[in-house]
Amino acid sequence: MRWGGPLVVLAACATSTPELVPGLNQPTPGKRRAELVLKCQPVDAEVLLDGVPQGTCEDFGGQPKGLPLGRGSRRVEVRRSGYQSWESWMVADGTRMTMVVTLLSNGGSTP
Repeated sequence: MRWGGPLVVLAACATSTPELVPGLNQPTPGKRRAELVLKCQPVDAEVLLDGVPQGTCEDFGGQPKGLPLGRGSRRVEVRRSGYQSWESWMVADGTRMTMVVTLLSNGGSTP
């Protein structure tokens, strides 16, 4: 069988404008500073910024504050004994971000 008509290709494009999730990544009024809100399991996991201990996830849950990031590239680590550590590099640009971090059990052995 032979097809003689033109080939039509339909394509969909994703929007380049991100959608805001209610309660997350909302712009803050006034002078903006880079801040990271952490929602962690377990909540008492230790938070390190560039290798320096800052407190626990509970301290930076967004009520009333998040982890201040300052400026430039920063390494954030969340760890707790008996769990696999999590880390991420971030570039602080004056926004308030929220990250949900769930540490996975490593079977009770220490890292």
